[in-house]
Amino acid sequence: MLRSLPCVALLGAAALPAQAIRYAPGDYKYSVTTVIKQSQEMGDQKQASTISITQRMAVLLIARGADSLRFRTTLEDYAISADLPIQLPDVGKLKGTVVEGVMTAYGRVAHYSHRSPVTSGADVIALAENMSRFVLALSPNAAKGYTWTDTASSHNKNDGGELTERTVTTTLIDGDTVVAGVKAWRIRRHTTVTVKGMTVQDGASLPITSDGDGTGTFCIGLQGVYLGAHTANTSVTTIQLPTGGIVKQTSSSDVAIALLK
Repeated sequence: MLRSLPCVALLGAAALPAQAIRYAPGDYKYSVTTVIKQSQEMGDQKQASTISITQRMAVLLIARGADSLRFRTTLEDYAISADLPIQLPDVGKLKGTVVEGVMTAYGRVAHYSHRSPVTSGADVIALAENMSRFVLALSPNAAKGYTWTDTASSHNKNDGGELTERTVTTTLIDGDTVVAGVKAWRIRRHTTVTVKGMTVQDGASLPITSDGDGTGTFCIGLQGVYLGAHTANTSVTTIQLPTGGIVKQTSSSDVAIALLK
């Protein structure tokens, strides 16, 4: 039977050496549980729903020289449910999707490709991108006490809309922990996302703004095994209607990743 190893900090963990963090070759399985709460307000009307998603991932890491790894991530199981009778995507057809590529020993992806039972479409492309980044990417200088910031910006035009997005992520290797008896680094991450621009609905161009904030705690064993994570994200999106009204959409997600043994 598979046993889940949650990423839990324990007091009194022994101090870890000041060495750079690198991932180790190996064959691992993970459970991923996601709970998304969404609400939409327009005038006096408000609708809310909760969506639950479960996935099982298999991750194979193979040494490729001293400083890089080949990786293969396989989606073995995928299910989705909701507390309201709403139309949900048929995610079961995506089971068996495989993403393969090369990453540095500290998790930065150099390139990847994917194959899936679903041969085309935005859903499989987005899934493959997320699977390629399943292992937490670190700085090559990542060691205890080290902090770094990554900034990404994009400008997209699609179906008459135009959006500018900016993401700022700060990561800190902030201390020691123990996960199921395994000494580990505890890594904290904070991310902010801002989106501004125009979206098109029913042929009308509508101003849109969105602000998101996220935090995460990740655990990587002293021997280079990704042990799990817990992240929480919120976002508030505002759409200006032609009538002068406003649509406010709020979303929060809670994600737990656990190594299975």
